[in-house]
Amino acid sequence: MSTTTLVSAAVPGLVATFLVATGAVAAKQPLTLQLPAGARVGVVNLLDAEVTHYHASRFLQDSFLKTHPVKWSVAAMLLGAVSGELTQLGLAPVPLAAGAELSRARESCFLNAELAKGLRKECAGPFARLAAAEHVDAIIVLGPGRNDSAHAAGARHRELPEYLRGWCFVSGEGGADTAPALLAFTELLLIAAAPAGMQIFDREWGGDGHTWTGYQPPADLKAIPAQQLDQLQPLFGAMLQEQAGTLLRHLQVAR
Repeated sequence: MSTTTLVSAAVPGLVATFLVATGAVAAKQPLTLQLPAGARVGVVNLLDAEVTHYHASRFLQDSFLKTHPVKWSVAAMLLGAVSGELTQLGLAPVPLAAGAELSRARESCFLNAELAKGLRKECAGPFARLAAAEHVDAIIVLGPGRNDSAHAAGARHRELPEYLRGWCFVSGEGGADTAPALLAFTELLLIAAAPAGMQIFDREWGGDGHTWTGYQPPADLKAIPAQQLDQLQPLFGAMLQEQAGTLLRHLQVAR
């Protein structure tokens, strides 16, 4: 049986206290970030404003994939998903632009990274510099993931292509009139300074389990009108709210 060790680190503007379970499974244990009341928490979006439609057919030649750009403000959706609970905790949510450095690192630090193993050394720097420049004590960041074992682990959909990423919906699995399944191949991270540098305190996968409520089959599945796609915004917003709620359980305020 593993034991639990309490580790504290004081850094400028932040007291980070977290629980680490020692032993063979230490890397898999969740951490709890403790911040002082009034601490500033940066909220950053790296997810493109788009939804990907994958149509699955029993005949491979009839399957297709199409990515639709949408006009939703994903940054506003993310801020809305976290700001209420952060404020209730006595923390200050601070919306931040990703900036050029972090945006450039998105492919290597999200899509090509195995975040379950933590931040790569070259990925910690952009977060540390953003936190210092914006005077925030922690960062919540939303980014794209892939439908593969490195990102989704046991939640991976083996029946679907591994290259699917971000917010997706899948049609064709239950007939033409069946509402598509909604899938969130996304990673939501809670990052802050720790004794060894910038660290992921929690990582939450977007997941699935939702369908397109109110769905009406369009005249052409390959040309779904933008107005109909907009029905998905509150649905993916609700999924993001669930994802954020789980993440924020790993954040506490020192009293």
